Amino acid sequence: MPTRAVALALLLCAPAPAQVLTRVAASAAPVPGFSAPALVAPAGLQAPILSLAAPSLAPALAAPAAAIPAAAAVPVALRPIQAAPAAPERPNPLGQLRRTLTDWLKPGVAAPDEAASGTIAAYVLDLDGNAFGPGFPTRIILFKKGGNKELPVSTAHFAVIEKKIGEDFVYRGANLKDYELRGDASFREFFGPKFAADLRYAVENLPASEWQGPSWAAMVRALSDPRVAARTYVLTARQHTSEQLLDGFRYLQSAGYIRYLPKAENLHGVGGSAHTATRKAELMAEFIDSLQAAPFGEDGGPHTIGFSDDTWANYEKMRDALSSIMRREPGRWSRVKIVLFFTGTNDPARRPEAIALGAGGTARPYAPGEPD
Repeated sequence: MPTRAVALALLLCAPAPAQVLTRVAASAAPVPGFSAPALVAPAGLQAPILSLAAPSLAPALAAPAAAIPAAAAVPVALRPIQAAPAAPERPNPLGQLRRTLTDWLKPGVAAPDEAASGTIAAYVLDLDGNAFGPGFPTRIILFKKGGNKELPVSTAHFAVIEKKIGEDFVYRGANLKDYELRGDASFREFFGPKFAADLRYAVENLPASEWQGPSWAAMVRALSDPRVAARTYVLTARQHTSEQLLDGFRYLQSAGYIRYLPKAENLHGVGGSAHTATRKAELMAEFIDSLQAAPFGEDGGPHTIGFSDDTWANYEKMRDALSSIMRREPGRWSRVKIVLFFTGTNDPARRPEAIALGAGGTARPYAPGEPD
């Protein structure tokens, strides 16, 4: 990572290298840590610079036996976000990360009328491992070479082990050198109505700390304001249609977790593209262009857009692609403040970070509470 892109260091406690998978809390309240073996690297692998105490993965890795039909949306009173029990007061790096994620969505930044001129806040987010936690029941299936034995992997954990598939690396007692991906068969749960069904299963059967990820609170906050909701975008490696993704948000609304729905046209499943990270960056540039063209109104500017992803390759590509555009085309996004969040709390080699892109594409740590 370039030295001038010095990140906001959210330093996390480092347990043994085998304890690298993380339970993410449902709200800003601290959550007690848990420990369990998870990713075991072969001898000689460098010790991770980021580790968090890991929960037991057994409940998280048990997918529902069958898809559960999505419930019809019915009006209900909005209820508070479920919170995990508070832990004794202590340093809480994940709480700090959540506060950073929501800080740029400042109260009053959006006008009550979507059509009114005014400073706009937009939010672009990944779903799996970011808005939703490692306990989310959707699985990616690895197959044992030469047979049909399956090894289900959560979407959050897949972001960490993807490059280890086919190599001498132990995951959940299985050596990944003996396993492979098989195209759509491995990603069969990324199609059709599975997203809404899995979301409903998670909400109704799992602790909030299992299925709510580090960007959950930021997403809820964005969907609590009609104008920000209209500028909330999803960029996911899933391949559901926009309507199928919207069905999941309709369920969250009917269950009282969110107040407003994002627009269907703002929900993008980009997993079918050859280079998911590149496609995410291309769409992000389009979103920023639309903000640049939006009038400020009486409150002035700049407009603000935030992006969050738990996969380092996606975050790195986003940072580098946007910075390159800003160097080549000074002033193209002069009216927009761009904030990027890496939320990969399961990655043993990377620390969560938040940066803002300044003039010329230079990156600097994003400081919560900083002026525009």
